[in-house]
Amino acid sequence: MLCNNYKKIKIFLLSYSGYKQRLAKWITFRLVIAVVLFLVTLFVFVAIADEIVLEHENGFDTSISSAILSLDSSLATKIFETITFFGSSTFLFPAYSVLILYYLIKKRWKLALDVATLGITSTAVLYLLKDIFKRQRPIDPLIRNVTGFSFPSGHSFSSFTFFGMIAYLIWKTQLKNSWKILITIILFLSATSIAFSRVYLRVHYPSDVIAGFCLSMIWLMTSIWVLHKFDKKVPNPAG
Repeated sequence: MLCNNYKKIKIFLLSYSGYKQRLAKWITFRLVIAVVLFLVTLFVFVAIADEIVLEHENGFDTSISSAILSLDSSLATKIFETITFFGSSTFLFPAYSVLILYYLIKKRWKLALDVATLGITSTAVLYLLKDIFKRQRPIDPLIRNVTGFSFPSGHSFSSFTFFGMIAYLIWKTQLKNSWKILITIILFLSATSIAFSRVYLRVHYPSDVIAGFCLSMIWLMTSIWVLHKFDKKVPNPAG
């Protein structure tokens, strides 16, 4: 009897030890991917800001914009005008508000605060950078009443930030991984279509929307890391 119990305990400990090793490897792999993504997007953002925006090397923007001109049609314009709406403050401000309200109703105070913090700080960072670089928009937009500076793209940055945050929250749920992957792909394609719409509508240069994407990844990863550090110091069971 004692021998059987010993064998069971030994098997359990070996299994648990193997699980811990696999978990450690998975966490390390995710950390490496996050660090690499952070460094790559930071490098691309700095390169665009330096070479294209400050040094006025416009070859990249000109070639991409010229290629997109071939897609120009009244139907495509109407479609992209609709798509671009979902990256505007008119859509995103109520979307953030609904998400915050949802977590407040669920009494998940920490998540509500995290979402609000991310929304407010990302907006502040965006307008600060726009004011620093002061890049003018393209001179022949397909839509009117577009104001403000061009770099980085607010629609690109804000949509990737919001949809990226939604994807992060989805991955913290108990949904099956297949559903998580599917939803993440849909969210990424949605943000990408919004970013592309800004170039098609000629209210941004291609480098603006790429920089918006890079800045979004940088800010999302930085914000999540900071909020996690803060959570460890100030535990909140309800969150």
